[in-house]
Amino acid sequence: MAILTETESRYVRALGLMSGLTLALFFFRLIATQTGRYLFVPGNLILAWLALVFGWLLARHMQQSRKLGWGAVVWALLWLVFLPNAWYVLSDFIHVYPTGEISQLYDIVLVSVLVISGLTLGFTSLYLVHKQLLKRLTRRESFMLVEAIILLSSFAIYMGRVLRWNSWDVITNPGVLINVSDRLIDPLGAKRADNVTGLFFILLSAIYISIWVAAAPRKPRG
Repeated sequence: MAILTETESRYVRALGLMSGLTLALFFFRLIATQTGRYLFVPGNLILAWLALVFGWLLARHMQQSRKLGWGAVVWALLWLVFLPNAWYVLSDFIHVYPTGEISQLYDIVLVSVLVISGLTLGFTSLYLVHKQLLKRLTRRESFMLVEAIILLSSFAIYMGRVLRWNSWDVITNPGVLINVSDRLIDPLGAKRADNVTGLFFILLSAIYISIWVAAAPRKPRG
């Protein structure tokens, strides 16, 4: 049995082409300028791909088994930890400013391609999981859960951009979870956290709703 259908394989190749363009632009800049100003590009791209891989593995496990065993829990946790990285790249535009190393327009294009790749990888993984949730929950319930996931991811983007934490800290430095819990208990005590989280939540929700309206599968009857 093939791991991917023909349509899925074509889609993955399309994602690969976008990622390849991102890396090509990055390496050209690296060679042309002899500076490592944008060394974050390959790492962020890899993290975005991990979000898709874990989302696909979770969706595949849910498709093969109606019961949510330990396998689904493990894939779900890994997916939730890495999913924000796919959308975090939106904040990488903060790095784009005149440097004199290369055209600023070139850097805008480089980061734009990275952002398009990351957003596509993240929303694809969310769409795959959402389709499986739709088989177990009502449309309202599944969509509310998806919105909760987007909200958590938006808060994670705040932690990554403002507090400079990353997904690996959950494993290597579990103490960060204490700081996270403090902000969740008293969300109004951190105005910047509210603003950044709310801004990304509105933007990501609007994009995903548009995707879902255009490509939502029909809920199976019975």
